[in-house]
Amino acid sequence: MVTKHNKQAHIGSAEMPFKLYDTTETADILGIGRRSVQEAAASRELACIKIGRCTRFSVADIADFVERNRVRALGWKGSK
Repeated sequence: MVTKHNKQAHIGSAEMPFKLYDTTETADILGIGRRSVQEAAASRELACIKIGRCTRFSVADIADFVERNRVRALGWKGSK
């Protein structure tokens, strides 16, 4: 929370406009089923934010999940 004394509104800038995606939106972004997203979140392969009973996903966490699950082509000369 941003107050007069605490000016740390960094998340998305311009006083925190920051998009969190629900399970269905995340599944659409990743091109997988909702149940696969739920399972990935439950196993902690995909980081999530729990707000009560709701599960939300940040763009950064979705991108990190994609990067960690990337399979490099044979002959790829990059790191790792």
